[in-house]
Amino acid sequence: MESMHVSLILIGLSVLCPWTGALDEHELEEPVLLGPSVALEGSTVDFYCEIPGRPDGSLAVQYEIYVESNPGRAIGEYSSLSGEMATVPLVIKTQHDGRLVCKASGHNNTDIRSSLSQGLDLKVIVPVANVSILSDPAGDDVWEGQTLTLRCEKSRGTYVSYEWLWNERPYGTTDDTLIIHRLSALNSGDYMCVASNQFNDTTTFNSSSAVISVKVKEYVSKPEVSLEVKMEDAGLRAVITCRSLKGSPLNTFSLLNDTDVIATQATDRTSAVFRVPVELNRAVGRVRCNASNEGNWVLSERVNLTVESVGGAVTVTPVTHTGRDFQVVGLVLRCAVERGSFPHYRWFLNSTRLEGRGGFYAVAWSDGSVLSLSVGPDSAGFYHCEASDSFDNRTSVRSANMLINEEVLNRVSPAAALVVLGCFALLNAAVMCCCVYGVVLRRRYSGKNLLIEQRRRMEIAVEHEDEEEDDNYPETLESYEEDAVLADKMSDSAEEDDGSVDETLLYEDAVSK
Repeated sequence: MESMHVSLILIGLSVLCPWTGALDEHELEEPVLLGPSVALEGSTVDFYCEIPGRPDGSLAVQYEIYVESNPGRAIGEYSSLSGEMATVPLVIKTQHDGRLVCKASGHNNTDIRSSLSQGLDLKVIVPVANVSILSDPAGDDVWEGQTLTLRCEKSRGTYVSYEWLWNERPYGTTDDTLIIHRLSALNSGDYMCVASNQFNDTTTFNSSSAVISVKVKEYVSKPEVSLEVKMEDAGLRAVITCRSLKGSPLNTFSLLNDTDVIATQATDRTSAVFRVPVELNRAVGRVRCNASNEGNWVLSERVNLTVESVGGAVTVTPVTHTGRDFQVVGLVLRCAVERGSFPHYRWFLNSTRLEGRGGFYAVAWSDGSVLSLSVGPDSAGFYHCEASDSFDNRTSVRSANMLINEEVLNRVSPAAALVVLGCFALLNAAVMCCCVYGVVLRRRYSGKNLLIEQRRRMEIAVEHEDEEEDDNYPETLESYEEDAVLADKMSDSAEEDDGSVDETLLYEDAVSK
């Protein structure tokens, strides 16, 4: 029984550790895998694998090539029966892209431990094809302020780069996705994606998508209201125009008073016209427009719908334009009536109406209220303007006549000449007074400065005298102060004497003559 137990133990050990000594004796070194790093799909490429130093020719080696991410499936194999290098030709497929490794093991010999090579990175180039653009939202249904996402999709292709074109110009991104935030009308246009890849820097594959047109729709802007009154067969009508600067159709315009909707129009345009009956000189109130599209709505400012007829005084205000030597060379006349909602003006020269533009005049502004003139012989005469309702010129009011003449406009009145001469005389007198005062002030201050300097020198000399002369110093200083006072008085007296002498000499000279 004991011998039987020993036999079983030996059999178990042999099963668990078969040929331990042989495993250590025939362990294979790490193989080396050689081959290209880039290959084109569908091409046939040779890869090489060998064990450095070449094993003994009596030992057969099995070489297998795997993609590292899928080690359970060999993509190529070679049996080296006499120690030669393994050459493994591969027809390149997309799934070969990645890191390749070579496994070396004993050929039909499980007693030899296998070994793996270092990885070899392989890029499989699949030519790009069938490129299209996916838009979110659709290119014909985008509104300003939204975000547009354009994605460039392909049916096949690896290691692809992208270029976006907008209206046939590069847009500035190389990603497969183009995102545009806060869309505006400026982003409207034709978009295209061009996808490309390259093999060995010699062969380039390109595929372009179809053009996708993007039309950014705009929300309707705040409308402006213009008002015109016309006399029609049915009576007086207010023609109200509501106009927005932008707005993609369909746009809806409504005319409102303070509480109710007067009328509504839906249009493909950015404006709408409403005709409302009105009565002259009757208070109607104010109206405004509402514009809307795609859930957006905006209100205009209110306008007064009351129509007042023209009446009251008519005034003409001139503004002159001067040229060389301050001569009047042109005039601008502005006409205004005291009251009236829609006045229209007409200009007359000597009872002849001036319209549009002539040789020396031009009627400006839509209501004709401004008349520009060049002053000359042709423009001389009496001018006046008349105001009437723009919708009914059967009655009008006029201004007083205004004489416009080149000689009259450039004549200087005696009163103006007297004022100018008087101002010039006053200016000369002021200059003379300043000069005389400056001369007198200079002479007085020069004399006083001289005495002060002499006194300073005297004080310095007295300080350096001996002690025996100190008793006489107060008397000397007092005597000096009396002399200074006397000199100052003599200076003032001299100035007065100068004046009196001058007058005496002048008088004597006049008598002798």
